Amino acid sequence: MDDEILWPPEEQIEDSVEEESKPDLNLESALVSQPNLQSAGSLSVPSVSLADAVRNSSKSRGTLRRWIVEEKISGALKTENGWQIPIASLVSSGAWDSVTAPDESPEVEEVDRLSELEAELLRARFELNSEKKLREAAERNAEDLRSAMRMLTTGNVATPIQLEDSRPQRPASYQKRQDERWEFTPAALIEVANKFRKKLLG
Repeated sequence: MDDEILWPPEEQIEDSVEEESKPDLNLESALVSQPNLQSAGSLSVPSVSLADAVRNSSKSRGTLRRWIVEEKISGALKTENGWQIPIASLVSSGAWDSVTAPDESPEVEEVDRLSELEAELLRARFELNSEKKLREAAERNAEDLRSAMRMLTTGNVATPIQLEDSRPQRPASYQKRQDERWEFTPAALIEVANKFRKKLLG
């Protein structure tokens, strides 16, 4: 009974010390693979690149980068191809409006249609104004022509009257006045005969 019995045996004690001094490889591998799991989880949500985020945002590229660094836009992940940003984070941070691009397209089409209608209205007004001016000019020309025709017609009618007035008037036939007395002297008879002869001979 002189030999001292040790429990557990020394070999088992040495083995247990070696096992405690060895690192846990399974734990390290789990820690190493943890970022990959997070990456896979982050990529599972709908996300866009930084270029797409800037294209659909009213903010500048520098502002979006600063928000990502300040974690105002949460869940952004840097990959080999660049940033992958969750759409929900862009909307919640205010980088994107809550209205999507397809919902905005009818408004754009409506604005374009309104602009086309306004341009057509202006063109119609211009054509109407031009036509009105042309009609007024034609009416003035027609009135001028009517005035000229009246002047020509009046001149043609007046010309025969002037010619008729300018003709030499023949002496009217001699008519005896009531208070006139006939003289039967030889000289008076000769004078009357001469006048009668001149009248006959023309």
